[in-house]
Amino acid sequence: MTRTLTTAVKNELATDSLQPINLVYINVDTGYRFTDHYKDITYDSNTYSASSLFTKLTSVKESSEVEVSNITLSFSGADQTIISLFLSNQYMEKEAEVYKGFIDSNEQVIADPFLLFKGRIESFSIDESINQSNANIVVASHWSDFSKIEGRKTNTGSQQLHFANDKGFEFASQTVQDIKWGRS
Repeated sequence: MTRTLTTAVKNELATDSLQPINLVYINVDTGYRFTDHYKDITYDSNTYSASSLFTKLTSVKESSEVEVSNITLSFSGADQTIISLFLSNQYMEKEAEVYKGFIDSNEQVIADPFLLFKGRIESFSIDESINQSNANIVVASHWSDFSKIEGRKTNTGSQQLHFANDKGFEFASQTVQDIKWGRS
């Protein structure tokens, strides 16, 4: 993804004292914003909450090829906030965005954080061990829909989604035979 960095960000990248931050937006329920900074960050009139819940973000892999890329956002599962958010709301295919920004010596956001990754929530899982509990959210790029297999199937359930009383495929599974398509 091509990024345009502001002059302020370029100047900050040239210094010896970088203070990077991640700003994460998850569009589940009314939308949630988190940062990995120790205090709340306001950017673009939105407040990103500093929270011990947001623990890590996997590295973003980029390629010049058209391929599905994804990232995993990890949250502490010890607090039930994230787990209950995902278990009580529809989260599949909801948007998520990750911005990378920098903080100056006065603890102010250097204009403007850039969009590091944007995609749709693909899955949610909970990993628990004796020592820790993590809620992981996998966000995939927009190319994930490109490889999705969609369409109707030749079974009664699929047919009746569109034609409630149609029983045309009721016995389709019993009539399966090796059909030689294109051969005589």
